[in-house]
Amino acid sequence: CEWNEQTWYRAITKGQYRGGLLDPDQSDERAKELIKEKRLVPGMTDFKDKRYILRPEAIESIYILYRITGDEKLREKAWKMFEAIERHTRTSIGHAGISDVTNVDSPKQDRMESFWLAETLKYFYLIFSKPDLASLDDYVLNTEAHFLKRVF
Repeated sequence: CEWNEQTWYRAITKGQYRGGLLDPDQSDERAKELIKEKRLVPGMTDFKDKRYILRPEAIESIYILYRITGDEKLREKAWKMFEAIERHTRTSIGHAGISDVTNVDSPKQDRMESFWLAETLKYFYLIFSKPDLASLDDYVLNTEAHFLKRVF
């Protein structure tokens, strides 16, 4: 769909005022305040959870899209994702979750979830491996990123 900043502003301020709607100028100003206050990026209306705890879903999606389309730009995005994760989560003994992804100076959490090693890094490995390592026509991935042979 086509980007519309006014629609975004309305979505940000929706539900903000119980006594009725503000006039458009006030609503736009309130949206701009909320964008700054919540550090929203275009298209986002709120962040319910600002943590990044090393979960695999983003790279998993990029991996599946890459394998379906063969679009090399997805590998480039994956590499940028890996570099960003490495830069912001690396500790002296491993990697740690981040408390607030909208804040460059966000403190790291004092933990590294097991799925970082078991799933997230596996998808990074897979996206940079040769596609014939495992055919998605012959195998499916379960929720823990394990390959299961298709039997049908």
